[in-house]
Amino acid sequence: MSMKLPPIAAIRAFEAAARHQSFTKAAEELGMTQAAVSYQIRLLEDRVGTPLFIREPRQVTLTATGRSLSPKVTEALDLLGSAFIEIAEKARLDLAISVLPTIASAWLVPRLSSFQAANPNIKINLHTSNEMVDFIKEDIDLVVLSGNGNWPGNDVFPLFPIEYTPVCTPEFRDRNRLTQPSDLLAVRRFGSPGWWRRWLTEAGVENLDEGNQMGLVLGVQAMDVAVTLLGQGVAMVVPTFFVDELKNGRLVQPFTHVVEDGRGYFLVYPEARRRSRKIQLFRDWIIAEAEATRSSLAVPA
Repeated sequence: MSMKLPPIAAIRAFEAAARHQSFTKAAEELGMTQAAVSYQIRLLEDRVGTPLFIREPRQVTLTATGRSLSPKVTEALDLLGSAFIEIAEKARLDLAISVLPTIASAWLVPRLSSFQAANPNIKINLHTSNEMVDFIKEDIDLVVLSGNGNWPGNDVFPLFPIEYTPVCTPEFRDRNRLTQPSDLLAVRRFGSPGWWRRWLTEAGVENLDEGNQMGLVLGVQAMDVAVTLLGQGVAMVVPTFFVDELKNGRLVQPFTHVVEDGRGYFLVYPEARRRSRKIQLFRDWIIAEAEATRSSLAVPA
Protein backbone atom coordinates (compact mmCIF):
# COMPACT_ATOMS: atom_id res chain seq x y z
CA MET A 1 0.00 0.00 0.00
CA SER A 2 1.27 3.48 -0.83
CA MET A 3 2.05 5.73 2.12
CA LYS A 4 -0.01 8.89 2.40
CA LEU A 5 2.16 11.95 1.83
CA PRO A 6 3.08 13.98 4.93
CA PRO A 7 1.81 17.58 5.12
CA ILE A 8 3.54 19.87 2.64
CA ALA A 9 4.42 22.26 5.50
CA ALA A 10 6.39 19.49 7.20
CA ILE A 11 8.17 18.58 3.96
CA ARG A 12 9.13 22.21 3.27
CA ALA A 13 10.35 22.68 6.86
CA PHE A 14 12.55 19.57 6.59
CA GLU A 15 13.99 20.58 3.20
CA ALA A 16 14.90 24.09 4.37
CA ALA A 17 16.35 22.89 7.69
CA ALA A 18 18.39 20.18 5.94
CA ARG A 19 19.75 22.68 3.42
CA HIS A 20 20.69 25.26 6.07
CA GLN A 21 21.58 22.74 8.80
CA SER A 22 19.65 25.09 11.04
CA PHE A 23 16.07 25.33 12.30
CA THR A 24 16.55 29.07 12.85
CA LYS A 25 17.63 29.80 9.26
CA ALA A 26 14.87 27.57 7.93
CA ALA A 27 12.34 29.52 9.98
CA GLU A 28 13.67 32.83 8.57
CA GLU A 29 13.41 31.56 4.99
CA LEU A 30 9.90 30.16 5.41
CA GLY A 31 8.53 33.04 7.49
CA MET A 32 7.85 30.76 10.45
CA THR A 33 9.02 30.62 14.04
CA GLN A 34 11.77 28.23 15.04
CA ALA A 35 9.29 26.41 17.25
CA ALA A 36 6.96 25.93 14.28
CA VAL A 37 9.75 24.48 12.16
CA SER A 38 10.74 22.13 14.98
CA TYR A 39 7.11 21.05 15.36
CA GLN A 40 6.68 20.33 11.65
CA ILE A 41 9.87 18.28 11.55
CA ARG A 42 8.75 16.34 14.62
CA LEU A 43 5.51 15.54 12.80
CA LEU A 44 7.52 14.28 9.84
CA GLU A 45 9.76 12.15 12.08
CA ASP A 46 6.68 10.65 13.71
CA ARG A 47 5.29 9.87 10.26
CA VAL A 48 8.43 8.11 8.97
CA GLY A 49 9.13 6.50 12.33
CA THR A 50 12.77 7.57 12.77
CA PRO A 51 14.72 10.72 13.70
CA LEU A 52 15.88 12.90 10.81
CA PHE A 53 18.05 15.30 12.82
CA ILE A 54 20.45 15.01 15.71
CA ARG A 55 19.57 17.91 17.99
CA GLU A 56 22.47 19.49 19.86
CA PRO A 57 22.51 22.63 22.03
CA ARG A 58 23.68 25.03 19.31
CA GLN A 59 23.16 23.13 16.07
CA VAL A 60 21.35 20.31 14.31
CA THR A 61 22.82 17.74 11.96
CA LEU A 62 21.14 15.22 9.71
CA THR A 63 20.99 11.58 10.69
CA ALA A 64 21.89 8.93 8.12
CA THR A 65 18.19 8.69 7.24
CA GLY A 66 17.95 12.46 6.96
CA ARG A 67 20.98 12.59 4.65
CA SER A 68 19.40 9.96 2.42
CA LEU A 69 16.05 11.73 2.33
CA SER A 70 17.24 15.33 1.90
CA PRO A 71 18.35 15.33 -1.79
CA LYS A 72 15.24 13.41 -2.83
CA VAL A 73 12.95 15.89 -1.08
CA THR A 74 14.83 18.86 -2.63
CA GLU A 75 14.53 17.34 -6.10
CA ALA A 76 10.83 16.63 -5.59
CA LEU A 77 10.12 20.20 -4.46
CA ASP A 78 12.15 21.56 -7.39
CA LEU A 79 10.08 19.45 -9.79
CA LEU A 80 6.86 20.62 -8.15
CA GLY A 81 8.00 24.23 -8.28
CA SER A 82 9.02 23.92 -11.93
CA ALA A 83 5.63 22.48 -12.81
CA PHE A 84 3.86 25.51 -11.38
CA ILE A 85 6.39 27.86 -13.02
CA GLU A 86 5.75 26.31 -16.42
CA ILE A 87 1.99 26.67 -15.98
CA ALA A 88 2.41 30.31 -14.95
CA GLU A 89 4.64 30.99 -17.94
CA LYS A 90 1.88 30.05 -20.34
CA ALA A 91 0.01 33.14 -19.18
CA ARG A 92 2.97 35.40 -18.51
CA LEU A 93 6.35 35.00 -20.18
CA ASP A 94 8.33 37.80 -18.57
CA LEU A 95 12.07 37.23 -18.37
CA ALA A 96 13.89 39.42 -15.83
CA ILE A 97 17.63 39.69 -16.46
CA SER A 98 20.34 41.40 -14.43
CA VAL A 99 23.42 42.19 -16.51
CA LEU A 100 26.70 44.03 -16.01
CA PRO A 101 26.32 47.57 -17.42
CA THR A 102 29.05 47.23 -20.07
CA ILE A 103 27.79 43.89 -21.34
CA ALA A 104 24.25 45.27 -21.45
CA SER A 105 24.99 48.45 -23.41
CA ALA A 106 27.96 47.40 -25.54
CA TRP A 107 27.09 43.82 -26.36
CA LEU A 108 23.72 42.43 -25.26
CA VAL A 109 21.21 45.17 -26.14
CA PRO A 110 22.30 45.48 -29.80
CA ARG A 111 21.72 41.73 -30.19
CA LEU A 112 18.46 41.31 -28.26
CA SER A 113 16.29 41.95 -31.31
CA SER A 114 17.27 38.57 -32.76
CA PHE A 115 16.14 36.80 -29.58
CA GLN A 116 12.88 38.72 -29.48
CA ALA A 117 12.23 38.03 -33.16
CA ALA A 118 12.61 34.30 -32.52
CA ASN A 119 10.61 34.44 -29.26
CA PRO A 120 7.97 37.19 -29.65
CA ASN A 121 5.95 35.96 -26.65
CA ILE A 122 8.79 36.53 -24.19
CA LYS A 123 8.98 40.01 -22.71
CA ILE A 124 12.45 40.94 -21.45
CA ASN A 125 12.91 43.18 -18.42
CA LEU A 126 16.56 44.22 -18.38
CA HIS A 127 18.29 45.46 -15.23
CA THR A 128 21.93 46.51 -14.92
CA SER A 129 24.03 45.71 -11.87
CA ASN A 130 27.57 44.71 -10.92
CA GLU A 131 26.39 42.49 -8.08
CA MET A 132 25.13 38.93 -7.68
CA VAL A 133 21.41 38.97 -6.90
CA ASP A 134 19.47 37.09 -4.24
CA PHE A 135 17.21 34.93 -6.40
CA ILE A 136 14.89 34.21 -3.46
CA LYS A 137 14.30 37.85 -2.52
CA GLU A 138 14.61 39.56 -5.91
CA ASP A 139 12.40 39.14 -8.94
CA ILE A 140 15.26 38.20 -11.28
CA ASP A 141 15.37 35.04 -13.41
CA LEU A 142 19.03 35.04 -14.39
CA VAL A 143 22.16 37.17 -14.26
CA VAL A 144 25.25 37.82 -16.34
CA LEU A 145 28.20 38.79 -14.15
CA SER A 146 31.94 38.41 -13.70
CA GLY A 147 33.83 36.20 -11.32
CA ASN A 148 35.50 32.82 -10.97
CA GLY A 149 32.37 30.83 -11.80
CA ASN A 150 31.83 29.57 -8.25
CA TRP A 151 28.21 30.19 -7.28
CA PRO A 152 26.94 27.05 -5.49
CA GLY A 153 23.31 26.12 -6.02
CA ASN A 154 23.21 27.68 -9.48
CA ASP A 155 23.71 26.58 -13.06
CA VAL A 156 26.72 28.48 -14.40
CA PHE A 157 27.72 28.86 -18.06
CA PRO A 158 30.90 30.65 -19.24
CA LEU A 159 30.37 33.32 -21.89
CA PHE A 160 33.68 35.21 -22.19
CA PRO A 161 37.07 35.16 -20.50
CA ILE A 162 38.20 38.40 -18.89
CA GLU A 163 41.05 39.48 -21.16
CA TYR A 164 41.83 43.19 -21.37
CA THR A 165 44.06 45.54 -23.33
CA PRO A 166 44.22 49.27 -24.21
CA VAL A 167 42.22 50.66 -27.14
CA CYS A 168 42.06 54.08 -28.76
CA THR A 169 41.26 55.71 -32.06
CA PRO A 170 43.88 55.35 -34.81
CA GLU A 171 44.12 59.15 -34.97
CA PHE A 172 44.90 59.37 -31.25
CA ARG A 173 47.53 56.64 -31.57
CA ASP A 174 49.26 58.39 -34.46
CA ARG A 175 48.97 61.91 -33.02
CA ASN A 176 50.53 60.85 -29.71
CA ARG A 177 53.07 58.53 -31.31
CA LEU A 178 52.16 55.48 -29.24
CA THR A 179 54.97 53.21 -30.36
CA GLN A 180 55.86 51.50 -27.08
CA PRO A 181 53.84 50.74 -23.90
CA SER A 182 55.68 53.35 -21.81
CA ASP A 183 54.25 56.06 -24.09
CA LEU A 184 50.89 55.44 -22.43
CA LEU A 185 52.11 57.10 -19.24
CA ALA A 186 52.05 60.46 -21.01
CA VAL A 187 48.42 60.34 -22.22
CA ARG A 188 45.02 60.32 -20.54
CA ARG A 189 43.90 56.85 -19.61
CA PHE A 190 40.41 55.60 -18.81
CA GLY A 191 39.36 52.42 -17.04
CA SER A 192 40.20 50.40 -13.95
CA PRO A 193 43.43 51.60 -12.30
CA GLY A 194 44.08 48.03 -11.20
CA TRP A 195 43.78 46.75 -14.77
CA TRP A 196 46.08 49.51 -16.00
CA ARG A 197 48.74 48.77 -13.40
CA ARG A 198 48.74 45.06 -14.18
CA TRP A 199 48.80 45.58 -17.95
CA LEU A 200 51.64 48.13 -17.80
CA THR A 201 53.64 45.94 -15.42
CA GLU A 202 53.27 42.88 -17.64
CA ALA A 203 54.20 45.01 -20.66
CA GLY A 204 57.49 45.90 -18.96
CA VAL A 205 56.73 49.52 -18.09
CA GLU A 206 58.61 50.91 -15.09
CA ASN A 207 58.08 53.98 -12.89
CA LEU A 208 54.31 53.64 -13.10
CA ASP A 209 53.66 56.47 -10.65
CA GLU A 210 55.50 59.02 -12.75
CA GLY A 211 53.59 61.11 -15.28
CA ASN A 212 50.28 59.56 -14.22
CA GLN A 213 47.61 60.72 -16.65
CA MET A 214 44.64 58.68 -15.40
CA GLY A 215 41.45 60.33 -16.62
CA LEU A 216 37.96 59.93 -15.24
CA VAL A 217 37.27 56.63 -13.47
CA LEU A 218 33.79 56.01 -14.87
CA GLY A 219 33.44 52.38 -13.78
CA VAL A 220 31.75 51.24 -17.00
CA GLN A 221 33.78 50.15 -20.00
CA ALA A 222 31.15 51.35 -22.47
CA MET A 223 31.45 54.87 -21.04
CA ASP A 224 35.24 54.69 -21.18
CA VAL A 225 35.03 53.76 -24.84
CA ALA A 226 32.54 56.55 -25.55
CA VAL A 227 35.08 59.11 -24.28
CA THR A 228 37.90 57.34 -26.10
CA LEU A 229 36.01 57.48 -29.41
CA LEU A 230 36.00 61.27 -29.02
CA GLY A 231 39.78 61.14 -29.20
CA GLN A 232 40.32 62.09 -25.56
CA GLY A 233 42.52 59.20 -24.45
CA VAL A 234 43.06 55.44 -24.22
CA ALA A 235 40.67 53.00 -22.53
CA MET A 236 41.50 49.69 -20.87
CA VAL A 237 38.73 47.31 -21.89
CA VAL A 238 37.78 43.76 -22.74
CA PRO A 239 37.97 43.99 -26.57
CA THR A 240 35.40 41.23 -26.96
CA PHE A 241 32.65 43.75 -26.19
CA PHE A 242 33.81 46.17 -28.86
CA VAL A 243 34.24 43.85 -31.82
CA ASP A 244 32.35 46.13 -34.22
CA GLU A 245 34.43 49.20 -33.37
CA LEU A 246 37.65 47.21 -33.78
CA LYS A 247 36.50 45.60 -37.03
CA ASN A 248 35.48 48.88 -38.67
CA GLY A 249 38.64 50.65 -37.54
CA ARG A 250 37.07 53.21 -35.21
CA LEU A 251 39.16 51.64 -32.45
CA VAL A 252 42.58 49.99 -32.58
CA GLN A 253 44.70 48.06 -30.13
CA PRO A 254 47.98 50.01 -30.16
CA PHE A 255 49.83 47.09 -28.57
CA THR A 256 49.42 43.33 -28.87
CA HIS A 257 49.79 42.45 -25.20
CA VAL A 258 46.57 41.22 -23.58
CA VAL A 259 46.21 40.43 -19.87
CA GLU A 260 44.53 37.09 -19.21
CA ASP A 261 42.74 37.69 -15.93
CA GLY A 262 41.88 34.07 -15.12
CA ARG A 263 38.28 34.97 -14.40
CA GLY A 264 35.36 35.35 -16.77
CA TYR A 265 31.83 36.49 -17.52
CA PHE A 266 29.10 33.97 -16.80
CA LEU A 267 25.40 33.32 -17.22
CA VAL A 268 23.96 32.25 -13.86
CA TYR A 269 20.53 31.08 -12.69
CA PRO A 270 19.23 28.82 -9.87
CA GLU A 271 19.38 25.07 -10.40
CA ALA A 272 15.71 24.92 -9.45
CA ARG A 273 14.79 26.96 -12.55
CA ARG A 274 16.71 24.92 -15.10
CA ARG A 275 13.49 23.41 -16.46
CA SER A 276 11.98 26.83 -17.17
CA ARG A 277 11.40 27.05 -20.90
CA LYS A 278 12.06 30.79 -21.16
CA ILE A 279 15.37 30.39 -19.33
CA GLN A 280 16.38 27.48 -21.57
CA LEU A 281 15.62 29.53 -24.68
CA PHE A 282 17.60 32.54 -23.48
CA ARG A 283 20.48 30.35 -22.25
CA ASP A 284 20.87 28.61 -25.61
CA TRP A 285 20.61 31.91 -27.49
CA ILE A 286 23.14 33.88 -25.43
CA ILE A 287 25.68 31.03 -25.42
CA ALA A 288 25.46 30.87 -29.22
CA GLU A 289 25.82 34.66 -29.50
CA ALA A 290 28.86 34.64 -27.22
CA GLU A 291 30.49 31.90 -29.25
CA ALA A 292 29.87 33.83 -32.47
CA THR A 293 31.41 36.97 -30.95
CA ARG A 294 34.51 35.13 -29.79
CA SER A 295 34.91 33.55 -33.21
CA SER A 296 34.52 36.93 -34.93
CA LEU A 297 37.24 38.50 -32.78
CA ALA A 298 39.60 35.60 -33.46
CA VAL A 299 39.35 35.92 -37.24
CA PRO A 300 41.92 38.34 -38.74
CA ALA A 301 40.39 41.40 -40.38
